[in-house]
Amino acid sequence: MIEAFVYPVSAVMKFWHWLLAGVFGMESSNSWVASVVLLVVTIRVLIAPLQWYTYKTARVLVLMRPRMAAIEAQYGDEITPENVQAHARARKELHKEYNYNPLAGCLPALIQIPFFLGLYRLLLWMAVPSSSDGRSLGVLSPAEVESFRETTLLGVPLPAYVSMTPEQFAHLGTTLADVRTLAIPMLIAAVCFTTLNLVLSQIRSRSTLDWGSAVAHRSYAFVWALVPIVVLGLAIAGLTGLVPVALLLYWVSGNILTLIQTIVLWYLMVRIYPLDDDHRAHISEKKSRELERRREVRGKKRSRRRRQLSALPNPSSYAQVRRDIRAEKAADKAAAEEAKAEKKRLNAQRREALREIRKRRIAERKQRGSSDDSQME
Repeated sequence: MIEAFVYPVSAVMKFWHWLLAGVFGMESSNSWVASVVLLVVTIRVLIAPLQWYTYKTARVLVLMRPRMAAIEAQYGDEITPENVQAHARARKELHKEYNYNPLAGCLPALIQIPFFLGLYRLLLWMAVPSSSDGRSLGVLSPAEVESFRETTLLGVPLPAYVSMTPEQFAHLGTTLADVRTLAIPMLIAAVCFTTLNLVLSQIRSRSTLDWGSAVAHRSYAFVWALVPIVVLGLAIAGLTGLVPVALLLYWVSGNILTLIQTIVLWYLMVRIYPLDDDHRAHISEKKSRELERRREVRGKKRSRRRRQLSALPNPSSYAQVRRDIRAEKAADKAAAEEAKAEKKRLNAQRREALREIRKRRIAERKQRGSSDDSQME
């Protein structure tokens, strides 16, 4: 599947090399280096509309939240078929008003992935002789692939990487010191820009975070936990793995362009779809409630620790304090389970109401069909 995307990616790279070297007369080695950067630029430009659509879908969801919250407050506890149907109708009308499709926001991101994997795979195949020696890659001929492999960046061959053996360095006509001089700064730049992109994405997410959604909180916290893992993984891969200078060039240029694209799209999104006072008040209210809940949880934990510490000098009272704390925890757990069970019960009743609605619709269609048959006779 990924190999199929190597063809359009390689065609773009072949075009840029032909334009730079064949039309403008740029030296072949420099044109290949420029082609890698221009390839990333081209892919970014082509997927910019998809990226914009992803941003727009997320922004529209933020704009709908106050009215969605009002709908949930009105119908959230209703379980009769009529009210459940009215609830679904109100949500559908709101989605239609804002032209919002819950599934559309995921589609652009999924479409982008194969193109970036194809780009990554093409550069890896082109840079490593053992992966595709003597054969064409996409629309690139074996001679063009070999020309790419003979290209150098600041005197370092594009296929070179830090973890090569001395024999491999000698075969490429370079040394470990020369490769490190170029590869390590590029790796540091790639790691820094990747980290900056992740942090900027988190800042953007936090500015409109749905503080009333547990899923949103977990996703937000998960990405923060992922940041050091990504940074460490990139650093280890660059120093010990098969990451040629060509891929480092792709990483650096790709992350710089991602940063620029994120800033530009974020600025445009804020200007075109601004938040009014109602949206800001809604976000602030949800945030205040969540922060208050967290303060209460932390307060309970601190209170229990203080009570345990204050009871340490008196062993006889310490056992009672422990029992009281266990009872409090059990009561909190029981209340949480009861709330969860109540939510499940309401959802089950709503599903039953939806089934009742579907049965009525089927019966109505059958009745209309019978009436039409009678009229035809």
